[in-house]
Amino acid sequence: MESEKALIAALERERKARLDAEKRLEETIAGRASELSCNSDRLSNIIINMREGVLVEDENRLIVLMNESFCAMFGIPVKPEVLIGADCSGSAEQSKHLFEDPEVFVSGINYLLAKRKKVTGEILRLKDGRTLSRDYNPIIIEGVYRGHFWKYVDITSRRKYEDALRRSEEKYRLLIENINLGLLEVDMEGKVIYANQSFCEMSGFKREEMYGQVGENIFTVPKNRELVVQKNEARKQGISDAYELEITNKKGLRKWWLISGAPLFNNEGIQVGSTGIHLDITGRKQLEFTLREAKQMAEDTAKTKEIFLANMSHEIRTPMNAILGLGKQLLKTELSTYQRSFLESITTAADNLLVIINDILDFSKIESGKLDLEAIDFNLPAVLTQLRNMLSNKIEEKGLKCEMYLDRAISPVLKGDPHRINQILLNLLSNSIKFTDQGSISLSCSLIESHADRQVIELTVADTGIGVDKKYLKKIFQKFSQESVNIARKYGGTGLGMAITKQLVDLMDGKISIESEKNQGTKVSIRLTLPVGHQQEKAEKPKPLISHQRLKGKKILLVEDNKLNRLVAKTILAHFGILVTEAVNGEIAVEILRKETFDLVLMDMQMPVMDGIDATMMIRKEISTTLPIIALTAHALKSEELRCREAGMNDFIAKPFEEDKLINVLSMFLS
Repeated sequence: MESEKALIAALERERKARLDAEKRLEETIAGRASELSCNSDRLSNIIINMREGVLVEDENRLIVLMNESFCAMFGIPVKPEVLIGADCSGSAEQSKHLFEDPEVFVSGINYLLAKRKKVTGEILRLKDGRTLSRDYNPIIIEGVYRGHFWKYVDITSRRKYEDALRRSEEKYRLLIENINLGLLEVDMEGKVIYANQSFCEMSGFKREEMYGQVGENIFTVPKNRELVVQKNEARKQGISDAYELEITNKKGLRKWWLISGAPLFNNEGIQVGSTGIHLDITGRKQLEFTLREAKQMAEDTAKTKEIFLANMSHEIRTPMNAILGLGKQLLKTELSTYQRSFLESITTAADNLLVIINDILDFSKIESGKLDLEAIDFNLPAVLTQLRNMLSNKIEEKGLKCEMYLDRAISPVLKGDPHRINQILLNLLSNSIKFTDQGSISLSCSLIESHADRQVIELTVADTGIGVDKKYLKKIFQKFSQESVNIARKYGGTGLGMAITKQLVDLMDGKISIESEKNQGTKVSIRLTLPVGHQQEKAEKPKPLISHQRLKGKKILLVEDNKLNRLVAKTILAHFGILVTEAVNGEIAVEILRKETFDLVLMDMQMPVMDGIDATMMIRKEISTTLPIIALTAHALKSEELRCREAGMNDFIAKPFEEDKLINVLSMFLS
C-alpha cells in the first residue's frame, strides 16, 4: 500500500515537472517567436524605408515584401502591403515596356532565376532616360532555396555625372594628345612614363622608344645636360619654373624648346616624378638670332659710319685749317682792295663749308645717341651778347635791322647747356639772315612761368623774309629737307639745320613751333624749362687772367704730318716770338724729346708711323709726366677728346682752330 502511494506521488511529481517544463518551453518559444517577429518587423521596416527599390519573393515567386520605393520606381499605383502574397511570375512581361530593350530585360530575369547565383550592379536602361542598377540575391536556408531578393537603385544622376566626367576626361585626353604643346612625364629617376602625341611629333620619337629611358639622355645636347639635372633636382624640392633648352631630335636636328616644369603627384599627394609642357620655339629663336645678328650688324655699321665721319672730318678739316689759317694770316698783310676782296670771299666760302661739316657731324652724333648735354650755370644775357657779336657783320652787310628783347624777370643764372642753346639760336638767326633780303630780324626771350626752382622761358626768332609755304611746314624738321630746288640753289645749305634744331630742343625736353606764310616772314618759338641756377656760385668763378707776353722765347715741339698745317701753326706762333721745332710723326717726336727739352708739345692725332695717342703714352711713360701736351686734331667728336685725355694729354683743340683760342690755351699752360 505504501509503495503504491509512493509510486503515485512520484508520478505526480513527474507530471508536475513535465507540466512545468512544457510551460517553460512554451514561454521560451513564445519569447523567441516574439523576438523573431520583432527582428522581422525591424528588418521589414528597414527594407520598407530604404531609398532603393526592394522586392522579396518566395520560392514560388509570391511577394513576401515590397517597399514604396519599388512601387514608385516602376509606377505601381497601389500600396506595397496590398501586393503581399501576389504572384510575380508574370511581372517581367507586364513591366518590360518600360525598358529600352524589353526582351533583354525579360530574358535577364529568367536567366537569374534559373541560375540562382548572386549578381550585383547590373545596369538597366529605361525608355524615359533613367538608368537603374539591379542586384539579385537568392535566399538559401539550410541548403534549401527559399526565394530571392531584388534591389533596384536609380543611378541616373550618378551615371550622368560619370558620363560627363568620362567625356571631360576624353576631351582633355584628346586635347593633351593633339595640342601643339608636348607633354612629358618622368618618374623620380627621370625615366619617361608618359608622352603625348605632340611631344612625339616634336621629338621625332615614338612612345615605345621613349618609355623607360632617361629623358635628358635622349634629347638633351651634352652641354645642357647639367642644366636638366639641376631642374630635375629642383622638381624634387617642389619647385616649378620655366626655361629654354636646346635639344636634338631623332633626326639630329637642333631645336629649341620652352619648358614649363612642375612636380608630379599621385592621388595620395606623394610626389612620383615631374611633368613638363614643351613648346617648340625654334622659329622664334632663329628670329632672335637673326635680330641679334642684325643688331650687331647695325652697331658695326654705326661704328663704321662713326669712323667714316671721323675720317671725313679729319680729311676735310685738315685742308680747311690751312685755308682758313693762312687766309686770316694773309689778311694781316698789305693787300690791294682787289686781293682783299678775293681773299675775304675765300674765307667766307671756307666758313660756310665748315658750317656744313659741323651740321653733318652734329646730326650723326644726335642720331647715334652720343650727343651729351651739359647742365651748368650760365648767363642768358651773355649768350645773347655773343650771338650779336657773331652775327653783327652779316646783319650789317645785308642792311637789316636787328632787335633783341630780354625779359628782366628771367633769372640772371639758369642751368642748362649754353653751347647748345647758342647753337639753336644761331641756326635760327642764321636762317633769318639768309632768307631775309630787307626788313628786320628779332630775337625775344620771355618768361612764361616761374617757380622756386625752375623757369619756363620762350625764345622767339622772327623775320620779314621770304617765308615758307604752308605745305612745306609739315616736313620742315625732316633731315635733308629743303622747300624747293631753286631755293637750295640760291641759298645753299644741307637741309639739316632745322632738323638738328628740332632734335636739340627734344633732347632738352622742350617744344618748338613755327608760323610762316610765303613772302610774309617766319616766326619760330621754342619753349624750354630750365632750372634756376645759383648766382653766387657763378659770381665766385673769376675768369683767369691770360698773359701773352710770356710766350716769347718759349720752345714748342710741333708734331704734325701735314705741311700746310705746320705752316699755319708756325706762322701764328711766330707772331708771338715762339720757337718752333717740327716733327712729322710721333716716333720722330719721341726721339727729339729724348734729346731736347721743350716747354710744350702740340700733338696731331692722326699721323703715319706713330700716331699722337701712342706717342703721348710713350712720352708719359718714358720721358715726362708733367710736360704739357696739347692735342691738335681734325676729329671733332667727343669720343676723340676723351681718348686724348685718357692717353695723358692736357687739352684738346679741334681743327680748324681760331688763332685766339690757340694762343689762349698756350698762354694758360706756358704762363
